[in-house]
Amino acid sequence: MPDPVAAGGGTLRQRDAAAVLAADHLWGFLTALRGVGVPAAPTKRADLLRAIAESPPPDLTTLYWYARITLLQDVGDLPAFDRVFDAWFRQGGPALADPPPEGDDGGAPSPGGPGEEDPPREVRPGDGIEASTLSTYGTREFGRTGEGRHALMRTLEAAWPAVLPATPSRRRRPARSGDRLDVRHAWRRAHRHDGEIIELRRLGRPPRPRRLLILVDVSGSLRLHTPDLLRVAHTALRAAPARTEVFTFGTRLTRITAALSHPHADQALRAVSGLVTDADGGTAIGAALARFLGNPRFAALARGALVIVLSDGLERGDCTPMVRATARLSRLGHRLVWWSPLACSPTYRPATRAMAAQLPSLDHLGGVGDLPTALEEVRRLPAVLSGPRHTAARRWSTPRPLGAEFWTD
Repeated sequence: MPDPVAAGGGTLRQRDAAAVLAADHLWGFLTALRGVGVPAAPTKRADLLRAIAESPPPDLTTLYWYARITLLQDVGDLPAFDRVFDAWFRQGGPALADPPPEGDDGGAPSPGGPGEEDPPREVRPGDGIEASTLSTYGTREFGRTGEGRHALMRTLEAAWPAVLPATPSRRRRPARSGDRLDVRHAWRRAHRHDGEIIELRRLGRPPRPRRLLILVDVSGSLRLHTPDLLRVAHTALRAAPARTEVFTFGTRLTRITAALSHPHADQALRAVSGLVTDADGGTAIGAALARFLGNPRFAALARGALVIVLSDGLERGDCTPMVRATARLSRLGHRLVWWSPLACSPTYRPATRAMAAQLPSLDHLGGVGDLPTALEEVRRLPAVLSGPRHTAARRWSTPRPLGAEFWTD
């Protein structure tokens, strides 16, 4: 007679193997979503797994709606989501979930018909043609900081505290003037004077600096400017270490606050070099910002903060995700400042679709390509922060002067 325990153990082993296989397949589906640029925060993935564990879906349609409701945060990602879900659960082949080839805009036919090359396009400075969606993996050395740059960085570090915006603290402190009486102090003093209240003090909310959030573009179109842009972020982190957060984005989003916090600039950049793996690669600004906003822990860093984006804004492909993410980032933050190396040119105009569409969400659009221009823009921040919101579109919508040839960014 067979041993029932052994038989039952075999059944359990088969069930465990099936559970592991299903978990691996589900994890492959989530990885494929991330590969095609559909952001899903860890909390959203946990919600999907929790929903499947508590109420197993009886069919693929139910599983589809589980995943769609818990993972999607932008209706623009729905076509890519459907393609990946069909490939992993309806067609049974993960190879079909791979992203389209680089340069493919979704299968639209070329103007010359099938089999023919696109007509040559005129290349103009800053029109975004050099921007790419190519995702690379590797590290880059950002070079050494010379004595001249060290002097500029010390000046920049000293300039940050005076220009950072402040907000009233939550805790009240004794003050000469305030909106509340210090009742506890008056009660203690009255006990010392036989119950007579002879002195009244007030409580106020002293100002504290707002959080500073810096997002640095490390894509290939900014290769010449990336080291200095990271040095600018290093000076801000040194000036306000407890209130500053720094991220980089190209085709991926990387939090570099801890790596960049080393007191020595060269060692900080060396640590960042080992952490950032998409430097000098493609450009996916919209996907990176959406991934930042899709993570609740990261989005909380932008709430009420001064947000500074160091990027040329050259987005390849559909600019709608970038414009939507910028608008939400502007609503979350206290002010949204965009510093572009292209804006250092006196003939610069934000005429590309992405920059022109997101101008209404920006409080300031300035030119920063190195440490001297960064120092000028930092010193200009008090005037920017004291003025009305969303004034970038008003500044950059002036008529074109005669004789200008290039008006693209």
